[in-house]
This record gives sequence, structure tokens and C-alpha cells, in this order.
Amino acid sequence: MSFVYKPGAGRLAGAVRIGLFALAASGVGVATVQAATPAQHAVQSYDIAAGSLTEVLSRFASAAGAAISFDARQTAGQQSPGLQGAYSVGEGFARILANSALQAEPQANGSYVLRPRPSAGSALELAATNVNAQALGATTEGSGSYTTGAVTITKGAHSLRETPQSVTVITRKMLDDQNLTTIDQVMEKTPGITVYDSTMGGKYFYSRGFRMSGQYEYDGVPLDMGNSYVQADSFSSDMAYYDRVEVLRGAAGMMKGSGGTAGGVNFVRKRGQSTPQTQLSLSGGTWDNYRGQVDTGGPLNESGTLRGRAVIAEQSKHYFYDDASRKDQVYYGALDYDLSPDTTLGLGIAYEDVDANPCWGGMPRYRDGSDLKLSRSTCLDPSWNTWRSQRTATFSDLAHQLNDNWALKVAGVYSKNTQDIKYAFPSGAVTPSNSNVRMLGSMYDYDQVDYGLDAYLDGKFEALGREHQLIVGLNGSRSNKNDFYSVAFLPQTQDVFNPDKHLPKPDDSYFIANSTRGGPVDSVTKQYGVYSTARLKLADPLTFVLGGRVSWYHAETDSLFINSGTSETAETKETGQVTPFAGLLLDLNDNLTAYTSYSEIFTPQGNLRSESGAALKPLVGQSYELGIKGEWYGGRLNSSFNLFRTIQKDQAQTDYNSSCPSSDGYCYVNAGKVRAQGFEAEVSGELIERLQLLAGYTYTQTKTLDDIDTSLNGEAFNSYVPRHVLRMWGDYALEGAWERFTLGAGVNAQSDNFRVSPLSGEKISQGGYAVWNGRVGYRIDDTWSLALNGNNLFDKRYYSTIGTETFGNYYGEPRNFMVSVKADF
Repeated sequence: MSFVYKPGAGRLAGAVRIGLFALAASGVGVATVQAATPAQHAVQSYDIAAGSLTEVLSRFASAAGAAISFDARQTAGQQSPGLQGAYSVGEGFARILANSALQAEPQANGSYVLRPRPSAGSALELAATNVNAQALGATTEGSGSYTTGAVTITKGAHSLRETPQSVTVITRKMLDDQNLTTIDQVMEKTPGITVYDSTMGGKYFYSRGFRMSGQYEYDGVPLDMGNSYVQADSFSSDMAYYDRVEVLRGAAGMMKGSGGTAGGVNFVRKRGQSTPQTQLSLSGGTWDNYRGQVDTGGPLNESGTLRGRAVIAEQSKHYFYDDASRKDQVYYGALDYDLSPDTTLGLGIAYEDVDANPCWGGMPRYRDGSDLKLSRSTCLDPSWNTWRSQRTATFSDLAHQLNDNWALKVAGVYSKNTQDIKYAFPSGAVTPSNSNVRMLGSMYDYDQVDYGLDAYLDGKFEALGREHQLIVGLNGSRSNKNDFYSVAFLPQTQDVFNPDKHLPKPDDSYFIANSTRGGPVDSVTKQYGVYSTARLKLADPLTFVLGGRVSWYHAETDSLFINSGTSETAETKETGQVTPFAGLLLDLNDNLTAYTSYSEIFTPQGNLRSESGAALKPLVGQSYELGIKGEWYGGRLNSSFNLFRTIQKDQAQTDYNSSCPSSDGYCYVNAGKVRAQGFEAEVSGELIERLQLLAGYTYTQTKTLDDIDTSLNGEAFNSYVPRHVLRMWGDYALEGAWERFTLGAGVNAQSDNFRVSPLSGEKISQGGYAVWNGRVGYRIDDTWSLALNGNNLFDKRYYSTIGTETFGNYYGEPRNFMVSVKADF
């Protein structure tokens, strides 16, 4: 018996009619593959739960409005993981059938026939390979691509072309090809992002001239991660168990409400796979940089309804500067269980441990701001610097397909991070007559616990003769931070030209007795909100995206200052804060879409007081974007160009002519107003056959429009964000006699940036520079492969971060190499 699934002639588009027909074609040979019709190339989003292969094919054909016929015996007893993401019809069938011995062959009339996949050496082997290569969805591992078929950072799953904002996806292949194992390394390779070293460890991230402060999601669940002075905007999270990293630039108010105008980041983790797979990898490189990783997963029962994933990684390394080291351990496990053909439950847990001897604080300079020209291997910190970080995170989610049109997803994340830190770094300018500088020491006992929950309905509906999409949801997060810290100058000084690594290590009592600032700090931040986004089809080529979020925010901080014995309680509360979003998409042809969007954000500042005692209003911002996006070769290549402008106002500024009972003794005013504008261009994916490319150029201009210090009006707001930034990396697979080789190359280039000296008022600058990187890969056989990566191939000497005369100047890495070997089973 055979089945035919096709659109019902008397029903709305997307409905199906299931009929039985005689098996008249059982002896017919494989049909010739025909060119796809325009409808077959159209991309739309799907969220089809796992189930039997027959059921999944039926639901997909129904949702896609496609006809497919096959013998029921072909799919008997086979399971499918379902389909999530944005695909054309052919790509969707290819993804559903990827782990079977079947393929969907397009027919001249636009229908499909299910056939056995040709065996190796058959005439149709190349055609079958090409179909699978086009099957790009939201999940990137195994795709071999530098682009994706869908992004999920804005809820639901939409292609890059359908998203009226700027989003870059760092795929699994990109992470692997460049050995990107930390969030810092990922952001350094992301177009449009500037990375700036913190003197207290961690790094700050800037987008479009503004700082990205804690705008993070795990699988779409917002958390208040990485917005603490202890870790800056980064945190100790290894990339081993993530499928991809989605980076949005511009105001991201729909993510969680409060936050900056810079953007947000979504980390999407790996899941259990429908077929057994195991990967072993070992690498070793310059400065004793060694890493080992095991990644395995697959079905855990005969039916495939229970799937698992486990990742273990360990890395130990030294640095290009003296007496610094770090050891990372990562353990991750995940289970996905199909409770029914329409419902899947996912669970996961990750544990990460960092044990490091860091060199923080950077280099000082001469008092006039000139460079000391120290060796790049110089570290002026004592050898007893310690940093210990332990993080446990648990994940859970439930996806349920309510019917052909509507789906529900609920997800939760819990994270606990403890950090014990003690370090000292030089803090003082050098003069020609005195090269000894004071040493500033700090100790931290820091704990942070975060909870996050997100739930939303995603579906489509008919109105005015057209099909529209609607997302309605709610989310919330809670962050508890408990910190005891103390900052104190050491009794010894450090000679920057003849550093002593063996300065005595003070005990805790010394830091407390000589504290310049410090004490216990306990804070609780709670925020939640409801949100909705409608994608209204105004005409065949025109889509109007309208969204909004209503947010509630409450934060309370209790501080005790051990140097003065005083205490302070700061509270911020915002109720019913409305954050709107609007976008318009116009399909110009089969490949290009013009778009424009408007988005807002707010950042609470109620913990700061004006001279009248009133709480400050939130900082608010608006982002405007106008651009064009392209999608080529069935989604295997994406491109974009946009103009952007961001206005940020009501920023809190210190009123130095006032007096208030605060930690610094001053009052604040809502006075700051700044503007950032520029343009971005990006291309990602298969530019030509066998060449994967991610390249992005960003031009950013920032300007202070209104400042309490009127002398700053008209000046650059953020001078250490370069005006010109280019991030590019490509990987090319050779052919013919060299087909086992792949060649990779890329560059990180930027124009000059600077900071104004707080002592002399002069500019401390770093000229523009370009850092070139490369890779050679060799496939030994179907299991084993080798790769050699080289970074900063021309050994460019530069400062990756410009600080002041007293501290914060960080050298970029010198030339270094890493050899990797991998085995895939």
C-alpha cells in the first residue's frame, strides 16, 4: 500500500488530503531529478515534533503544502527527530530523511516521490549529495557551513533574511576551524564587535559604540550573566557543548527588557542526535597549550525516542607572558525524550572548573603617555595571583506541537557560579627617574546564582485571505549575588624594568586592615515581562513585524564599607516599562529583501539619586536600521548591508558640585545623550563551491550630544571603539589530486583607537593594524583528520587594549601555532 500527501484542492493553503492509491509504479525506475520550482525554493519556518517517519513526513507535507507519494513499507518502523527551523520544501524533506536510506525526488509537476537513496557509485550519487548539502536549519553542527538556515535569538525560528535586525551566527564549523573555546575568543572573531580587556579579569564587549552588558540567553532563556565587575561582560563558559552562538547587534529590548542598546548573545547547546556519533579531538600548541575533548551522542533506545549527548573537555595552557597559566575542565550531559510524537522533553547539566594563575592589570606607561616598550612576555604581577571559578548549570525545556499551526515551548535555566580570586597588579605611571610603581591588590569571594524561565506560543493564523504568524510569551529571571571583596595597596613596589615575581603574598587580614574600598555586597535582581510579536503579511512581498514587551524590574543591593564602617542600601524599581519593536520586510525578488526596523531599550538607574533625593529615570535608547539582505543558493549563502543609528539618552552622570549620602559622596543627574551611527556589511556561507566564508565590515561613528561637562559636546563618545573594523575568515576545500586538503585564512583588522589621559589630557593611542591567521587541514581517511592553525602569522606587535598611564595596556598575542587531530566515528 502507498500514500500520497498533497494539498487539498478545496481547502486553505497548507492543508493536506491523505488518500490511498494502487501501487502501480512499483516497477518503475528512478525518475530524473527535475529543476525545482520557485515554490520549492520558498523558505518558511517549521516546528515539527519527533515521531514515526510516516507521521513526520505527513505533518511536514501538510505544513509546506507539498505532495509526496511513497510505499508505506518504505517508512515502516522508522523514526524521525522532527524538523525545527526555516527550510525550503526540498531542504525540509532532505533534513527529515537525512538519517534514512531514502530521498525525496522532485517531479516536473512540483510533487515529490520517495525513493531509495542511490548507493555509492550510482549515477545519481552526486545529485543526492547536493540535496543534503542544502539542508540548512537552525542547528549548525554537521552542516559544514558558516551560515545557518534559521536563528532563534528573536524567538521562533526565522531565516536571516526574514529577521529585520543584524544577527551574526558563529556556527559549529567556525568554532572548530578556528579553535574558539571561550566566549572571549568568539566575540573577538564576530563582525562588528570590539573586545576590551578589564584590569580585574574578563573582557568588555562593545557593539555599535555601546557596551553589551549582561544581555545573554541560554537556549533563548535570558539570564543576568556577565554584567559584574568581577568578570566584566564575559564569564568562564567553554564552547565545547554549544552548537552555535547567535549575536544580535542593536537594541535587544525584546530579549529581556532591561539592558543596553548594543545587542545580545544567545548560546544554543548541543542535543542528542538520532544516529550514534562520537568525536575525539586532541590538540597541542605554543606556550604548552594542550586540549583534549570527547563528544558522543545518539539514540539510547531501539525506537530512538530517547537520545543522549555527553561532552568532556580538558585544557591546560600557559600564556605568552611570564608565569601565567590556566586549566579548564568541562563536563556536559543532555537527554531528549519524545513523550509522544508531538511532545519532547529536554534536560541537560554542565559543570565547568577554571583553576588559573592569571596576569591581570596590563602594563603602565610613562607619565606623558608614551610606551614603555617592554617585552611582550613581561608580566608585572606576582606569581601568587590566583583565580578559581566553578560553574554548574542545568537546562530543561518542553516542546509541544499543539496542532499543525501552533506550538508551545517552555524552557528553564539554573546557573551557580563561585569565584575565589586574589591578585595584584601595577598601578602607577613611570617617570624617567623612577621606574618603581605601586602594586594594587584585591581579593574576592564571589557567588552568583541565576534562575531563568521562558515560555511562548508560536503559530500561524488566517486573516484577510493571508497567513500570518504570532508569538506570545513571558519570561523572567532572578539573580542573587553575594560578594566579599577588599582592595588595598601592597607595601612593596614593583620595578617595571626588573620585576620581582616573588613579592610576599598578604594574608586576608592585611587586605581588610588596609582596604581602600571593599566589604560584603549582597544584591538581588528580579525581572519579568510579557511579550508578543506579530508577523503580518500585508501583501505577497510585504511583511510587517510588530512587537512589544511590558517589563517589571526590581533590584536591591546592601553594601557595607569596611574602610569606613558605613552601610548603604540601593534600590531600583521599574513597573510596566513598555519596550516596542517594529519592522518592515519587502521581498524585492527571489533573493533580496529590503528591510527597516525600530527598537528600544531601557536600563534602570533608580539606585542613583539626584540632589533632591529622587531616583534617576532609566537610561533609554532607540535603534534605527535600514538595510537589504540576500539569500542565495537555497540559503547556503547569506548577505546583508545596513545603515544604523542609535540614540541613547538620560544616562546617569556624576554631579561633582553636589553632595549625597552615596558610596562616592556625590549626586547624579539624567544628563547624558549620545549618538552612534554607521553601516555594516556581512556575508556568510558558501560564496563559491567549496569555499565557506564569514566576513563583515563595520563603520561606527560615536558622538556626545549632551553632557554635564559641556566641553565634551561634539566629541567622540567612545574613542576606543575603532571607526573601521574588518573580521574575515574563509575555508576552502581543494579538489582533484589535493582533495584531502582544506586551506583557511582570515584577518582581524581595525583602524586606530585611543583613550584620553586622565592625568595629562593627551591621547594615548594605538594605530590601526591587521592580524592575519591561517589553517591547513588534511583528511587522512573517513575517520581521521589533521589541522595546523597559525595565529598572527606576521607576528604583528600591537596593543589589543589601550589603557591609561597607570595600568590597563594589554599586548596582543604574538605568533603562535596549534596542531589538532580529530577522529569521527
